[in-house]
Amino acid sequence: MKCPECLTENDASATKCSMCGHSFAPPPVRPVVYTSFYGGYFAFRELVTPHLIKTIYIVGACFITAAGIWAILSPETLVGYGEYPILSRFGGIMVLLVGNLVWRMACEAAILLFSLHEILVSLDNRARALMLRDQAHHP
Repeated sequence: MKCPECLTENDASATKCSMCGHSFAPPPVRPVVYTSFYGGYFAFRELVTPHLIKTIYIVGACFITAAGIWAILSPETLVGYGEYPILSRFGGIMVLLVGNLVWRMACEAAILLFSLHEILVSLDNRARALMLRDQAHHP
């Protein structure tokens, strides 16, 4: 590979000229910068699902709580449990406690996956910025 600065012939695997030190690296690729919400949205940089999961959690928790309270207050309306109101009331308490806890854990697990994605994107952006800064200081 011939150096464009001093025209010295170098090894094909060389990254710098052995004579003048000119770098053979290709020019850095500039990352795409999204300046608007829609630019990030359509490039899947901005995720919608975490916000949606939070809304779904609230709706689900309301339904679970309502079902638990309904089982506690009116066990005779539940098919198959009318003969055993104590069992229905105990089940309602369990739905209130365990049902809401399990629902919360499931939603947190889903949000955790999306949080990991956001952290990885952040690390990628930081690494790219450091790499560009180093290339600017050491041409």
